[in-house]
Amino acid sequence: QIKNNHMSLRNLSPPLVTLAGVATMAGLPAVDAILSTTSLAALKFINTAAFALNVGAVSVPGRLDGQQDDEMRKGEINPSKPNANETASGVYGRNRCRTLVDPSGWAFAIWGPIYLGETAFIATQLLSSHADVVIPGMTAPFIAANLMQSLWCASFRPSYLGDGMKKYISAGMLAGTAYSLSLVLEAGNAAAAANPAFHAWMLTPFVIHFGWVSAATLVNLNGSFASDSTSSPRALTALGHSSALAATALGVGVTVAMSAPVYGMTLAWALAACADGMKKRKAAHSEHDEKILGAAANVQRKLCLAGSFACGATALYTALL
Repeated sequence: QIKNNHMSLRNLSPPLVTLAGVATMAGLPAVDAILSTTSLAALKFINTAAFALNVGAVSVPGRLDGQQDDEMRKGEINPSKPNANETASGVYGRNRCRTLVDPSGWAFAIWGPIYLGETAFIATQLLSSHADVVIPGMTAPFIAANLMQSLWCASFRPSYLGDGMKKYISAGMLAGTAYSLSLVLEAGNAAAAANPAFHAWMLTPFVIHFGWVSAATLVNLNGSFASDSTSSPRALTALGHSSALAATALGVGVTVAMSAPVYGMTLAWALAACADGMKKRKAAHSEHDEKILGAAANVQRKLCLAGSFACGATALYTALL
């Protein structure tokens, strides 16, 4: 079954993935209206099916991040050696040493709490009535978030990299995922305001997910841009620095606007990982490129550290209010 899913994901063309993503986001209000008259039992089943689709898509091999892991396991990438980014596939050879937004590997451990927490929520909404007050408002955006992340799994593949616009499709899918999860958080805040018995902390895994994919969208965007052979070091620098500032603004702004300290802490985590990634980065293959990118990486590290502190401090302040 996994092999068949692998083939189906790999065979989804860029135009089809793009169309599916646009349709998912454009149809969100209509789906929300339709589901407003649906029974709670049906909504709970739909939530479970959407989450199962996401888990299934994420588990299918062949994504860029999965390929890197496979190559490391086979010894084709040895991070302790010079030119470790020059792999047989060449997928990471160019963009991993050119992008300025490349978090250290430890950052991705965050997926564990996200999926464990979301699994716990799905089980809770099936087995009890504790989440009933939020289910009607969150189901439509939750469906969209799971669909968009599944489409990201289809587009974050070697065949999408390189010159041309298709390399940006995966970043678009992550942006759609983040937006959809922001609506899940809005539904949770509205439910908590309307019913004091509802504990908004039940949605904590979704807030972490929202924060992580917000940062991941910028990581994906920078990596895609770096994979283009025509992207100059100065353009890579401008995008990298802008992304660090954008992540900081998101971390501070969303934390305050939505009273979501967990979001701010997640952005602080992501920015700290990006700062650490700049400390460990490999030199660009071109001496000319490295002269510019090496200096930019030092600035990028400071921007990410400052952003991490700002997001963390804002989260702590918001939590104590």
